[in-house]
This record gives sequence, C-alpha cells and structure tokens, in this order.
Amino acid sequence: MSTPSVSPDPAKIQKFREVLHQEWTGDRTVAAWRKWRAQIAAFTRGATEAILEAARLRPGMRVLDLASGVGDPALSIAEEVGPSGHMTATDLGPGMISLAEELARKKGLTNIEFREASAEALPFPNESYDVLTCRFGIMFFPDLPKALRECLRVLKPGGRAAFVAWGKKEQPFFTTTAGIVLKHVPVPPPPPDPDGPSLFMFGERDRLRRSLQAAGFSNVHEEDRIIAGHWQSSIEEYWEQFTEVAAPFRPLIEQLTPEKMTQAKVEIFAGLKKFWDGKELNIPLEIVIGTGTRP
Repeated sequence: MSTPSVSPDPAKIQKFREVLHQEWTGDRTVAAWRKWRAQIAAFTRGATEAILEAARLRPGMRVLDLASGVGDPALSIAEEVGPSGHMTATDLGPGMISLAEELARKKGLTNIEFREASAEALPFPNESYDVLTCRFGIMFFPDLPKALRECLRVLKPGGRAAFVAWGKKEQPFFTTTAGIVLKHVPVPPPPPDPDGPSLFMFGERDRLRRSLQAAGFSNVHEEDRIIAGHWQSSIEEYWEQFTEVAAPFRPLIEQLTPEKMTQAKVEIFAGLKKFWDGKELNIPLEIVIGTGTRP
C-alpha cells in the first residue's frame, strides 16, 4: 500500500505545476468551462451538496475555497454563510474565476471575494478562516503535504477542512469515456507516479485520511459515497462536453485518427447508453469525502 510521499521530488513537482497551469488556465479550457458551466453544475450537484454538508457551515463564518473554478461550491457557500459571513474563492488563474465573479454579481452576492492563489503558498495570514473547502481540486495539488500544511495554517484553532475527490478509477464516469479512449491511442501514457498527483489517487482507501493526518489535522474522517450525476441532454452532447472540458484527456483524444475516433465513439456511446433513461443520463459517481480540524 502506498503512503503519502514525505520527500516529493522537486523536479517532478515543478513539472506537474507547469502542466497544471497549461491544462487548466489556458483560454481553451476556460472557454469550454464557460460554455458548459450550467450543465456541469447540475451534473455534479451531488458533490457540491456533499461538501456543503461536510463543511458544517453556519451564518457568519469565514470560509476559504480552493480550486473554485467557475464557482462551485464557492457561490453556494457564500449563500450559506450569509451577509454576516465572508467567502474567499481562489483559483490558479483569472480565467475560471472571472466567470464565477460574473455569476456572483448576477446573484447579488456581496460577501465573496476572488483571489488567484496556489494551495502550496496561500496568500493569507495564519488562523484566518473558520472553514476551508476544496471540491475536486486536492487530487491536483503538486506538493500535497505542503499544500495541506498550508490549509492547516490558515485555519483558526478548531477550524474545519472539507475535501471532495474522485473515488476509484473503475467507475462509469471514467470507464465509459477516457478509459475507452486510452484503449485506442497509439502511444499510451506512462503509468502515473504512485505517489504523485492523479485524478483518481484517492480511490485508494484511506489515502485521503492518511494524508490529512500526516499534515497535522485531527478528528480526521474519510467516507466513500455514490452520488447521482444527471446530464439533462443527449449522449452525444455529453461526449462533446467531455472532449472540450476534460483538459487532462484532450491530448489523448487528439491522438486518435478519424478511424480510431469513430471506433471509440461507437464504444463510448454504447457504454453511456446503459445509463440513458430516454430523457437524461444518470451516471453513478463515486466520490471520497475527507474532513479534519485544526487542533
């Protein structure tokens, strides 16, 4: 069983930082998330509800959200803590959170601010927040131990952190899309670093719990949960969205020849059809919820 790396390789970490910025802050990715934001928010609503529940929010709290993207769950958190509370939403670059800012203005939210920030070097004073949240971002922290220590640092004593990550790779969200693409690419990617960042790294049971404990969190808890992913459109549109939004997999998709793409789409649509009820896709999504408090 692998354990969180205590001495991450600096060269690997820097390389991953560069890839992360390239994949997630580029104009192409930002444009795709703007295009599909409403459908994705509905599809992952169960994950947003899970982190709101795990965060144990109350009016008046100060909350920091990491990897806020286009506003989930930061906008919902701002509504939960109310005018007497304060929400700080962060992301690596301005592109994603610019849409979140627009949505906040449309909702009339005045208790939320937006900052560019890396989880490994948070630009906030010690003991600044009651709660810290991160939905589908912790898997991409280049230096996980350092990032979690930063999370601990900015929390007040007794403050709570709540993370949501993807569960195991062997779930329909992956096997009906990228899993099929991988079978058809001419040059499969090398196996991931077992201790490095990867989309499904916390599918390994207890890994998230161990990581939080190693960083110094107390009262740590990990839970696996299946949520319903509802895509209220066609199978073809779901695949179109995936090819545009899923930044880590776009280079693989682009390797496919027209013939291989046709073959892959036949298999993908057949796999997705199992979750089609005639009106929408209902895909079970396995997530992992991790929580802990600052002593």
